[in-house]
Amino acid sequence: MAYRSISWSFSFVVVLVFCIGPAVALLNPIIPGWNPDPSIVRVGADYFIATSTFEYFPGHPIYHSKNLVDWKLIGHGLNRPSQLSLLGTPSDAGVWAPTLRYHKGTFYLASTTRYVYTSELRLFPRSFYVTTNDIFSNKWSDPIYLDSLGYDADLFWDTNGDVYSTWSGNNNAIEKIYGIWQSKIDIITGNSLTPAVNIFHGTLPNTAAARPEGPHVYLINSTYYLLIAEGGTGADHRATIQRGPSPSGPWENNPKNPILFNGANLTNPVQDTGHADFVQGVDGRWWGVALGVRPQNGDFNHIQLGRETFLFPVTWESGWPVFNAGKPISEHIEGVLQDKSPLESYLNDFTSRTLDPSFYFIRNPYKPFHTLRAGALQLNANSYALGDRDSAALIVRKQMSYQETFETSLSFVPTNNLTEAGISIYYGDMLHNEIGITGDSNGGSNRFIVVRTIVQAKQVGPWALTTANATVITTRYVSLSSPDTPVRLTIVGNSTSYALGYAEGADKEFTFPATIDSSALSIAPTGGFFFKGAAFGAYNTGNGKPSLVPADFGYWKQVPGVGKKLGAGDRR
Repeated sequence: MAYRSISWSFSFVVVLVFCIGPAVALLNPIIPGWNPDPSIVRVGADYFIATSTFEYFPGHPIYHSKNLVDWKLIGHGLNRPSQLSLLGTPSDAGVWAPTLRYHKGTFYLASTTRYVYTSELRLFPRSFYVTTNDIFSNKWSDPIYLDSLGYDADLFWDTNGDVYSTWSGNNNAIEKIYGIWQSKIDIITGNSLTPAVNIFHGTLPNTAAARPEGPHVYLINSTYYLLIAEGGTGADHRATIQRGPSPSGPWENNPKNPILFNGANLTNPVQDTGHADFVQGVDGRWWGVALGVRPQNGDFNHIQLGRETFLFPVTWESGWPVFNAGKPISEHIEGVLQDKSPLESYLNDFTSRTLDPSFYFIRNPYKPFHTLRAGALQLNANSYALGDRDSAALIVRKQMSYQETFETSLSFVPTNNLTEAGISIYYGDMLHNEIGITGDSNGGSNRFIVVRTIVQAKQVGPWALTTANATVITTRYVSLSSPDTPVRLTIVGNSTSYALGYAEGADKEFTFPATIDSSALSIAPTGGFFFKGAAFGAYNTGNGKPSLVPADFGYWKQVPGVGKKLGAGDRR
């Protein structure tokens, strides 16, 4: 099975094209790699989608398309520390579900940033929005904060000029009755103009597990619609819709709810579908987007790419929208749109002065720790290591295909066993696996390959444990023969595993000292969440101490394919 990746179209990116035979309706996911909570808007002939990023920085990628099939990353709505400070933010907190809208020449991006997850501080955060008059400029305003406590904020302009903010939250911090809330706001200041009103409780029993979320309000043919997500974030996730005479209801239930729900049949190749949005196309046809996951081999423990963005047609019957003809969302929707994009690889030789927008930091860096010099990405270590709830010297790029190989060349001469640099297959603080280079504990010139794997108790296979909810960290060392020769590092991803490898010099074959089950990137640790997906990373750390040893990464290559192992010298 082949999945396409996004064409970034940057001048310093060399694209290697792998033909995959005659074009078919290979439509989904339209934005592969984890991109949850999509919100879509059309302005003229241009379509734009924003998705969630959690503790990644910059926040909220903005994708652009002319044909709903080929999507290009054009920037991020939250790209300055003044807009988004994530220092100390827990994994899977941070920036949640956006709403992207356009009104009279201005784009509005509504968002919520959550900074804590503790029993004492579970009160919902405040939401905000940023604006721009030129979405291609990547220049957005500082946040304008709303008064409401909640998340998944939506903005809606009525025909009389009233602006409504609609969000998910509860009635108070004590009773915690979940629902969809709304108030009119001043769109210049964000101030509330009316009290918050609970406009809908959802279609499921009102519990924390089934809470109504992700509201979007529409006015279509003189009728108001309220689209929400329900059922949590797993297999029960779904989309339901109501209609009524005003932006606040009262609401008439669609008798065919849920209008999007793949979880009725757990053998469907796409699952966890929900958190939808929809828009009318240039030609008058309607289209919807939603998140979904693709369990590998039908196993929900192997969803390491996380929640991706899917597209589907929308039709109308008796004044109700019908998502994908009432059928489950699938990877192939025949006869709907033709996929004109081939499967692509990504190669960056770091000859540009800046990183392209597809790279991310984990939380905000306190200060720059990377430079692009002489065809290399140089990372200067700080004291933080991967897994610390702070900003390690780590740069990541999302994994785009379940079968994908990441490769780089690392020049690094450590001074002791605390100085360490390498690559990672990374999800979050507690879910990451590395292969790198470290030094001699005696301060000598010997170098070692270090392999560090982290697995959870619920996993199957040779890593399974009898103790529930345990986390096992395994560290292994392999001696290198040279004290300074560049080492090629690779991570080969398949549908259910990752192989971590190295090769000493440019003419050697890879050796793979570790293979891990990909459930190590899919099963949340105790008390944790699974909201994101896997990314490949490059890092340099002093493991708790300052380090003066730079790490030079010669290139960054991601190649989609079925477990392909790159041979010696196969850089280009």
